[in-house]
Amino acid sequence: MRTVTAVVGALLVAASASAQTSTNAVAVALAAEAKSNETNMVGAAEAMPAEKYGYKPTPQQNSFGDLIYHAALANNLLCGIMSGEKAPDLATKADGPKQGLIDQMKASFAFCSQAFDKVNASRLGEQVHFMNRDVSLAWVVVHTSLDWGDHYSQAAMMLRLNGITPPSAQRRTR
Repeated sequence: MRTVTAVVGALLVAASASAQTSTNAVAVALAAEAKSNETNMVGAAEAMPAEKYGYKPTPQQNSFGDLIYHAALANNLLCGIMSGEKAPDLATKADGPKQGLIDQMKASFAFCSQAFDKVNASRLGEQVHFMNRDVSLAWVVVHTSLDWGDHYSQAAMMLRLNGITPPSAQRRTR
């Protein structure tokens, strides 16, 4: 939760700063958060054994493979809205091979990286269409970073339930 609060705060500060400078502080802040999340999500996808991609904590929940597929799909959808460009289609479905899901996760973050260059403070108030409603581009930017936290928290929980330490916990020094 601290990370989400820090990201939202950084985006608000960055939006204000980018209005006063020629650098795109909003894109820089979002790209930094994306790089961290990409490291965690790809690391989580790689850490989970292929035979566990069908794992569901409860019958009502999505499988780990569903989560990895959904995260790439969400990245493409949200970053497509930010950039105004059509997102790449996902070739590997949720029940597809592990490496295919990992590769499209990586590609979705690369697509987002390109989208950040098109986000600046002057555009944050633009209205865009998202899931049958109109929202501001600022909402999409904030929602994207919140989505990353949500997806990684789910992945980390599923890893821990399978006796695997999540990537973000492995890097900690005590």
